[in-house]
Amino acid sequence: MTFWRSLDGVIEVEMTAAEPENALTAITLAGIELFTVRHDKDLICTFSIRRRDYARLAALCKKKGQSLAIVRKRGLYYALANLRRRKMLILGLGILMLSAFFLPTRILFVRVEGNEKIPAKEIISAAEESGIYFGASRRQVRSEKVKNALLDAVPQLQWAGVNTSGCTAVISVRERAVSYSAQKTREVSSIVADRDGYILSCVVTQGSARIQPGQTVRKGQTLISGYTECGISIQATQAKGEVIAQTSRELTVLSPVNCLKRTVASGSLKRISLLLGKKRIFFWKGSGISDTGCGRMYRQYDLTLPGGFRLPVALCVDTYQCFELEDGESESSTLGAFAHQYLKSQMVAGQIQSGTQAILRSGDTLRLTGSYVCTEAIGKVKPEQIGETNGKTNGENR
Repeated sequence: MTFWRSLDGVIEVEMTAAEPENALTAITLAGIELFTVRHDKDLICTFSIRRRDYARLAALCKKKGQSLAIVRKRGLYYALANLRRRKMLILGLGILMLSAFFLPTRILFVRVEGNEKIPAKEIISAAEESGIYFGASRRQVRSEKVKNALLDAVPQLQWAGVNTSGCTAVISVRERAVSYSAQKTREVSSIVADRDGYILSCVVTQGSARIQPGQTVRKGQTLISGYTECGISIQATQAKGEVIAQTSRELTVLSPVNCLKRTVASGSLKRISLLLGKKRIFFWKGSGISDTGCGRMYRQYDLTLPGGFRLPVALCVDTYQCFELEDGESESSTLGAFAHQYLKSQMVAGQIQSGTQAILRSGDTLRLTGSYVCTEAIGKVKPEQIGETNGKTNGENR
């Protein structure tokens, strides 16, 4: 079968006639081209014709009283005609062809190289502001624009550049030998008292101490100075050290007497959403805020391709655990535990040595009043300006 015959379509037929030879001669004289003619039986012959000649052949056989049956249809025409019935296959092929032309012009993945201390997420987030994001056009990526944006957004970078390879944008960076935060440590600073206290110990690693153990200090008083007298000169530096003091803290906690308590679990509910980049598509209605009788657990499943490429597509599952509620009363031990936990969270480094607590009930409210003796670090950094006396009197500065 030639290409043009295949393109036009070929029909293989089986004809039954009293005189097959005379019937074939009549068909040929009618201008119908026959090929691959076979005599299978005495009264039956098989041959192929063009698709467009089938109607004429059927009319001629009917006129002569001959029987005609189609054996099969061949050629590119019928292959495409059968393909039209498979709509999903046509849709898939269309999407594939569209993807082959469209996807190479877009950025689907972003990779960072050359970073050691700076997180890749921070660099990618800054690059999004300059046009490098999922689905961005490769033609609109300007390396100089991205470079300037990254250097402004991330001061720790010394150099940055971007190259595109296929659907991947590669951001190459070089970090500064001395980071931005390290440069800030060159400023002169002192350590002052964050609150009143009785000094227990003072360890100075840089600077000069202005207090001694056993001394009482006030809030804001200089503990370790960033200025150190060295004979005829004064050395300015950043004060470093640790000052431990005994402090006094007071705390008042209010709590309602009546409250709702969770008991046994009554069931669970899962809600699914789709995360596309920074846009979240919800497949359920509601605010997503659970009531007091529910506990919420969130999980995110990222879509990852072979090779470690993570697409900005994720499946989010919110699981709500429902509990039965019953009326109850606040307990004194719960208030005391909360007070100790809160005090520890307010201290940089320290512990509670002793304390007294009083719990009173006033109507529907419980009031806890406590006084505590704590041991904690009370120093905090205070930047110094040139010309400040740093806590000295005029007589001491002469």
